[in-house]
Amino acid sequence: MTVNTLSSTRDALLRAETALEDLDFGEMLAAYDYDQPRRSDILKGTIMMIDDSEIIVDVGLKQDGFVPRADLDRLSEELVESLEVGQEIHVFVLHPNNRDGQLILSINKALQQEDWLRAEEMMNNGEVIEATVVGKNRGGLLVSFGRLTGFVPQSHVVAIPRGMQSEQLSDAKSELVSETLTLTVIEVDRRRNRLILSERAARQAARQQRMLELEVGTVVTGQVVSLVDFGAFVDIGGVDGLIHISNLDRNYVSHPSEILSVGDEVEVRIDEINVERERISLNRAALQPDPWDEIDEHYSIGDLVTGKVSNIADFGIFVEIPHILEGLVHISEMSTYGVTDPADLVTPGDEILVRILDIDRTKQRISLSVDAVTVAEQEKWMHERIKDLPGEFAEVDMAESPALSTENEKKEEIEKEVEPEIETPITAEGMDTSEADGQPNDETLEETL
Repeated sequence: MTVNTLSSTRDALLRAETALEDLDFGEMLAAYDYDQPRRSDILKGTIMMIDDSEIIVDVGLKQDGFVPRADLDRLSEELVESLEVGQEIHVFVLHPNNRDGQLILSINKALQQEDWLRAEEMMNNGEVIEATVVGKNRGGLLVSFGRLTGFVPQSHVVAIPRGMQSEQLSDAKSELVSETLTLTVIEVDRRRNRLILSERAARQAARQQRMLELEVGTVVTGQVVSLVDFGAFVDIGGVDGLIHISNLDRNYVSHPSEILSVGDEVEVRIDEINVERERISLNRAALQPDPWDEIDEHYSIGDLVTGKVSNIADFGIFVEIPHILEGLVHISEMSTYGVTDPADLVTPGDEILVRILDIDRTKQRISLSVDAVTVAEQEKWMHERIKDLPGEFAEVDMAESPALSTENEKKEEIEKEVEPEIETPITAEGMDTSEADGQPNDETLEETL
């Protein structure tokens, strides 16, 4: 080797040594040929060392990672105590290469990422969860979702009516803090740190699922949640169904409150399910015994029956009679009272005596009559009723009953019209009474006539 060659090699080594001295530790690591992790990567590693200030994790690279104390402080005490050397864990890359050339990792962020993934999966599957309200803000409620904090807009909270004033709204939200809500995830945006949930959507999802589980024709037990003019709404396990007023009872019902109250448990049959419109039709009357199956055991044409007026129409009155049956007294069968409007004669709830005119088993109709009840039958019925009244009520004169008085007066007038006239008696004035028996002779009588 010549002197010139040795000199050139020595110069190259000096230049290389100078270049290495100028490189910091991070640049030297970057010079290694291995895959450099990126921020936000999730790596799987093994705990190599645990002390009070940090945890060292082998993530399968030529460089170990460090979990700083600040990250451990974000974990629960129980979780930190459960960590041990040799345990496999997932970590989140906070800094691939900090000022000191170190790989900084986070256990807390890794756990959060698992919650983000779980939230995305739940949103895609429409899964329903329960979450605790941990706070409120101007727009709604804050809820705990694993290691994340989710947001429920106030318009998606069932207990907060729309249009509520600001002070009332704030109070309503405060009352919900620490309460548990049933929710479903409706938006996940990790980049913007947005996790939006909805109680209303969860209710709808639960209803849809419950409706798919139900079958037409099955009998279920539910609880009355509200009464309206046209029927009763019943909760049958997370979904409400309607018993139309026509299906509440075998008898006529003018309002559901006559037979049901909010909170009552009722047994109903499912008649119809419309999943798209979220409507369920229920039937209570169908589960009651059919009185027409035993009609012949209780009633015959011509029977006298005491009934209660259940409804009044222009064409007559509906009367409820024992054994869960209802008959009609047509207005033509009230002519004795001379009324043109049934409401002038009775009011709902009145008890009256009627006679059965006809029983139509095919149409399930009973025709009743007031006219066919005689005065004697009416008097006897009234007497029995008044006799059972306490005290001074028992002394009431039956004739004071307006309906009965009217009937008696009418029948008395009829009797007077058909009563034969009585001839005026013949007096002794102007008659010959010379006969020994004091009777007029034939000639005198003939002249008088």
